[in-house]
Amino acid sequence: MNKIIFISDFFIDEIIGGAEFSNHALIEEYLCKDFLITKIKSKDVTRELIVSNKNNKFIIANFFELSDDCKKEFLNYRNYFIIEHDHKYVSNNNPAIFENFLAPQNLIQNINFYKNAIYVFCQSTLHSEIIYKNTLLNNIVNLKGNIWTSEQFSILEANIGKKKYIDFGIIETFNKNKGMNDSIQYCKNKNINYSLIPQTDFYDFIENLSSVKTLVFMPTWVETFSRLAIEARILGCKLITNKLIGSASDGYLSYSGFELLNIIKNRQKEIFCLFKKAINNEKLDTFFVSLPKISIITSLFKAEKYIKNYLDSIVKQTIFNDCELILINANSPQNEEEIIKPYLEKFTNIRYIKLEKDPGLYGCWNMGIEISKGEYVCNSNVDDIRNLENLEIFRKYLFFSKDVDLVYGDVCAVTEMPDLNKNYPLNLFEHCIPTFSKENMIKCLPGPLPMWKKTFHDKYGLFDINYKYAGDWEMWLRAVRSGANFIKVNTISGFYYVNPNGLSTSNDFSIERFKEEKTIFWEYIDVFGQKVTEQYSPYFSR
Repeated sequence: MNKIIFISDFFIDEIIGGAEFSNHALIEEYLCKDFLITKIKSKDVTRELIVSNKNNKFIIANFFELSDDCKKEFLNYRNYFIIEHDHKYVSNNNPAIFENFLAPQNLIQNINFYKNAIYVFCQSTLHSEIIYKNTLLNNIVNLKGNIWTSEQFSILEANIGKKKYIDFGIIETFNKNKGMNDSIQYCKNKNINYSLIPQTDFYDFIENLSSVKTLVFMPTWVETFSRLAIEARILGCKLITNKLIGSASDGYLSYSGFELLNIIKNRQKEIFCLFKKAINNEKLDTFFVSLPKISIITSLFKAEKYIKNYLDSIVKQTIFNDCELILINANSPQNEEEIIKPYLEKFTNIRYIKLEKDPGLYGCWNMGIEISKGEYVCNSNVDDIRNLENLEIFRKYLFFSKDVDLVYGDVCAVTEMPDLNKNYPLNLFEHCIPTFSKENMIKCLPGPLPMWKKTFHDKYGLFDINYKYAGDWEMWLRAVRSGANFIKVNTISGFYYVNPNGLSTSNDFSIERFKEEKTIFWEYIDVFGQKVTEQYSPYFSR
């Protein structure tokens, strides 16, 4: 008999909760019949235990108390599954507080631990969607259900159809995530008389719940499934709740009574089959969201010194296969083409165009935008380097953030050609530091490494080729004036080379560059506002 080590912070003999009930039912109703199960608490797991069982499978449920050393040890052996209960991929464990459930990048945690699991089992479509948008995992399995024991099903069945004498009920609990106070406040606002339903042992609790006509349940965090909501509907309770109930996303709450009970029982059998297939190394269908393609636009002029370093880094982007790289040679007098040829032979998603005349930086960008096939666009200057996960992270926030046209992040400024293998001092480039606002557009937000939707140009036009140095600043200001919305992603996007020979940094171009910036400033003072305009007027009046 194959051995499985089942890891959790607590088991049902210590804490009575939804996760513990579900884990207990999985073990007792299914796993113990076909496998030799060893239960161990997270805090008692050691690296030695992991190594000595490297040929066995682990099922890891709650793991708040699993040490970081043990998580790292698991990465050496792809022999574990994660049952996702409590949003441990985000540091506050509650994505509900973030707009569209999308947590700031700096709060994402345990990502490698999740990625290296054979599968991450989620309990509803809502749950799967939220974890996907935050982690971009490709190993999510949507169970679309939870697990009860046969005894619990019998108790539920015995209480269906009982007389109801409580008009409105609220679950009495000290777990703030379950929203007792919010439910009470809802009833007070609606002048509803309510009764508190104590959470006792399962038998008494279900008996008490069966007497409730309408359950008011306002959780303050995302219920990955919500056994409570299902039990209430099986017992014929009406439900007043919010949008944080996972089981609602799979249509369960539109059923009730014996019909719902049978649906849940049948789904439970399917869940058992999924676990059996996974443990026996059969491939499961995983949750997937199709994300847009990205067009990376890079202009080349006297770039021979930088092009190999640039190409070596850009092709290592974690989602480079979902990108097209458009290289536009602006009639450069140097030998970039010979360096590029091997990359063209190896990567079919690199497009190379050599022009007979230099249209200028912004002319090249416009050409790239017009011929691009991606829904998202980004410029990447040949002397700058993006972190290898940058495009993946930016695409995530651009796709899952509502009504956002462009995303950007912090950029580290360096005084030599950047190298991802080097550790540089954290010298943040000043134009990227502020969060987005009209007033903060006095700096050239979003800086050198943004990503934006191609439809941006349908609304706001292309870059103005009359500018040679500050056309990007003018483009962003023109868009913001017309209502464009940018967001800053809390991550280091990459490295900006303060190139002594660059158009935006060389002292040789400082006078011409200032003239452009001065023109742009006075054109867009309505965007900056009076206070910022007064602050910078002396500088731009020189």
